[in-house]
Formats: sequence, structure tokens, C-alpha cells
Amino acid sequence: MKYTIGSANSYKGLGNNNFSNIAPPTAGRVYGVITTENTPTAAMFKKAGGFNAIGTVFYLNYNESIGIIGSMDDTFLDSCNIAKPLSSQIANYPVLGELVNILNLPSSDTQQSPGSTFPYYTLINLWNSVQQNAQPANINANLGITFVENSNIRSLLPFEGDYIIQGRQGGSIRFSSTTKLYSDLNEWSSIGNEDSPITLITNGLKFDPKKSYYVEQINKDDSSIYLTSTQQIPLQTDRTGTLNPLTKPIDPSKYFNAQIIINSDRVVLNSKRDEVMIFAKSNIELNTKNIINLNANERVHLNSNTVFLGTVNNQLPTEPLVLGDKLNTILENLLDSLYSFGASLSTVVGSPEGAPAMDINAAAESLLNDIDRINNNLEGILSQQNFTA
Repeated sequence: MKYTIGSANSYKGLGNNNFSNIAPPTAGRVYGVITTENTPTAAMFKKAGGFNAIGTVFYLNYNESIGIIGSMDDTFLDSCNIAKPLSSQIANYPVLGELVNILNLPSSDTQQSPGSTFPYYTLINLWNSVQQNAQPANINANLGITFVENSNIRSLLPFEGDYIIQGRQGGSIRFSSTTKLYSDLNEWSSIGNEDSPITLITNGLKFDPKKSYYVEQINKDDSSIYLTSTQQIPLQTDRTGTLNPLTKPIDPSKYFNAQIIINSDRVVLNSKRDEVMIFAKSNIELNTKNIINLNANERVHLNSNTVFLGTVNNQLPTEPLVLGDKLNTILENLLDSLYSFGASLSTVVGSPEGAPAMDINAAAESLLNDIDRINNNLEGILSQQNFTA
């Protein structure tokens, strides 16, 4: 992108800008937030600068806002001040009624107007709540057009050194580590090194009315992604006991090396253009109590040195599959021989009693030769790679 605002000479004045008269930080109460083309209103969206103004708030200075309920109409919002978020990389916008810290800092016009400022804001953590920190003039005031307060939302319980990002409605990212001292408070500190990192991404934290905080619970939260290093995670699957008597994989709840766990009511992997690839150094395990479907518009390939179908007493099956084309060829040859034998018999003429039946003998000898030849080829109809129970 090429910026054309200002001229080359404009940059010469940057060193002469004087911001010594910048007003000290003040507090403001929010009455509107630009989030869409019609939020709070289409006119205010345009006034604030359109999509370049996403996150801009309409506010009144805190002392001036005492007792003012406000409204979402153009007339009231037009009377408010506006401020942009201090950071554009991390979107953390207020809901209605929340308080913001207003900082008057250099504006985008300083190249043309040295010393010009613009209000920027950061959120004031009034109640130390991840759900909302509003102080509306009316206790029954809405906190937004679509935002709905949920009284069940709690803050995550932090452990020393944690870096936590938590949304307003029960989603979170926690960068943490093994904390054996508090292994009774979280599910990832029973084993592992104290400095072993773990990252937990959770959506839909399980509410417990007996507790005033959240701690991730992989079997109760709605959806989770865990990235571990040396931790053991008590994941419960729908299969207990030996997962596979032949390969004997480690149960997910007992594994404690680096792993990624994705857990939810449903997991979908979708590739919009190319392949979905799954590679494993040892085994790939697919387990379900219901049905495994393999669907393809063209074909399904099972390619291996050996393919086994089923087990016999937890042992590999030993019955080889039959090769269809070879079996068909052998059966065709056998039928041809039997047909020839039958045709020869159908034209036999009676011989004097005790005389050799030369025609019958010749036909029988030909059939026996064919049977020997077919018998020698029977071994070739059995697969050397595919076995079934």
C-alpha cells in the first residue's frame, strides 16, 4: 500500500511537534461502539470513518455522564466524543456502559498540523470481570445491541507465570506449565517437570456453581485443544481397557510425552482444495463403538505388504483371501474339462463284453490330466497379502 497523505516537506516538521500541552488521561463512559456498518447506526459508522473506524467508541467524559442513560439514536451519539482503540492488532472493544481510559496522543494529522492530538482508549477493569465491567447510569440498561450478559461466566484461576487470554463468554487461551503444588486444582500437573510448558485452548468452559472461578476440565468443557509437553491429561474416551490387543497403544489418559489433544462433541477436518494427510511414526488407531465409513466417488485403496480383516481370539487371522480372476480361470478350465468329458461319454458306442472301452478310457485320462493341472494351480488363487477371519 502506498501512502500519499502529506508531502516530503511534511516530514521535516515531525521533529518540531510539541506535545507538551497534551491533556492528562481522563475516564469516559461508552455509549456506542463501531462494529458493523449499522452498529451503532449507519450514520455514525460513516461519521467515524467507515471500516477504518472499527472499534471506535462514542463516549462522554465520566463526570459529564453521571445520570445520563443515553440512547442509540444519531442525535445523542452525535453529541458524544469519539476515541479509537489504542491497539489495532488486538481487538478488545468495550460493551455499552463500560468505562475507558482516554489518552490524548498524536493524531494522523501531525504531519500537516504539528502538535495535533486524537483520543485513544484502553478499557478500565472496573469489576475485574471477564464478562463485563459496565457502570451504566441505569441498572436495567442494555450492554449492547446483541451482547447478552451471562451471570455464569467466571475468570480462569491463574497459576504463577500463566499468560491468559479470556473472552467474555467462556472462551480462553492459557499458556501455562506444570505446577505440582496445585495438582489438586488443575488436571495437568500430576506428573511432569515444573518448567514443562502447556497450552490450553478452550471454548465453553464448564460452569460450577460451587466455585467462583474456572479451571479447564477436558472432559466437561465444550471444546478443547491441548498442546502438551510432559503432562498427563485425564482424557476419557468411549473405549476402556485394551484399545487394540495387537498393537497395544498407550491409553490417551496415561500418555505423558508431547501430544496434541482435540476434544469436542464433533471433530471435522476439511480440506477445501488438496489432501488431508495423517502420518504416524508407529500406528494409526481408529476406534468407534458404531461404524467406520470410507466413502469415495472414485475408489478406495488399502495398500500394505499385508492386510488383515478381523481377528481370531485377539490373534491375526490366517485365512488368505481368494484371488477372483485366478479362481475364475481355474473354474472355467474345470468346467471345460467336465464338458469335454461329458461330450465324449455322450457318443460312446457299446463294445463287446470284456473288451476295453477305448473312448471312455481316453476321455477319463484327459479329465484326470486336466484335474492334475488345475490342482497344481490351486495354490495360486490364494492371496499372499490379504487375510481374513
